[in-house]
Amino acid sequence: MAWRTSGHRGDALENLIELSNDYYRLHGYARVDKISIPITVVNQNDQGQIVKAYFERRSTVDFLGIAQGIFFCFDCKETEGLSLPLSNIHDHQITYMEDIRKQGGVSFFIFHFKRFDEYYLVPYEIAEYYKNRMASGGRKSIPYSAMKKAVRIGLFMDGMLNYLPSINVYLDQLENGYDYSLDECHNIHR
Repeated sequence: MAWRTSGHRGDALENLIELSNDYYRLHGYARVDKISIPITVVNQNDQGQIVKAYFERRSTVDFLGIAQGIFFCFDCKETEGLSLPLSNIHDHQITYMEDIRKQGGVSFFIFHFKRFDEYYLVPYEIAEYYKNRMASGGRKSIPYSAMKKAVRIGLFMDGMLNYLPSINVYLDQLENGYDYSLDECHNIHR
């Protein structure tokens, strides 16, 4: 995979989350780290800037963390539209998240719908549901209407994302056998 791809679409969201993660760590609420992906540099210009490079391996997720003894992983996605293209969510990411869930961890996405400036914790089960439907000829995106099954993320007073309470809501949903089937969400509009 070439270095200059569209793979950095969630960078602004990731930066916002890193500010929140610093706050969580500073106050002892959680430890959450950004996962770096090693690259192999092929060419540099005279100023030392990378001109061409390749990823050494596929990325898994953007962040790994632990809070109150619970391990979690998540990936960040942003969209300007009313849906998030499933091409932004890779099969190996879903597999990785499923493996984390099987080991007792929590896996999710954080979506930012820029049009509404709304943030959601989207359980990996929702992304998996839409990926499976796409494989059977269904839609190729996750619609805004599916956020009815996601968990809205609030902001701290200073504008940081306060996503830890949303993880607790997700954990409660999992514990209570929450139904993530989305068939009834397809006709919901904002």
